[in-house]
Amino acid sequence: MPKFTCLLPGKELPDLKEDFKNAQRLEQYRLGRLALYLPRGFAWEYLPLSEITRAERSRRVITAGHCVTVREEKPAVDLLAGESSFTINLEKPASAQIVLDALGMNEEERT
Repeated sequence: MPKFTCLLPGKELPDLKEDFKNAQRLEQYRLGRLALYLPRGFAWEYLPLSEITRAERSRRVITAGHCVTVREEKPAVDLLAGESSFTINLEKPASAQIVLDALGMNEEERT
């Protein structure tokens, strides 16, 4: 079983094995009922969903090329949990919407 490390010190969740096992695959991430899991080598870091106070759609711009430059916009989701902020970089716009829907935010602050 993988090792789990909480990204918010003092907010650790007990026994995440079952939540991780049943989590939805969302590109390289996993989205469970209790946490959002981010891969880190052979281990996983997680962000407890109950600690996320804000989520909003974002994007990143990728540029490449020398003679002919290419710009490509990719979706992302910015998360705020306590005093910390996190950006989840994604490849598909639908994945960003799944994260927002799972958090029940639809780009609005949680009440």
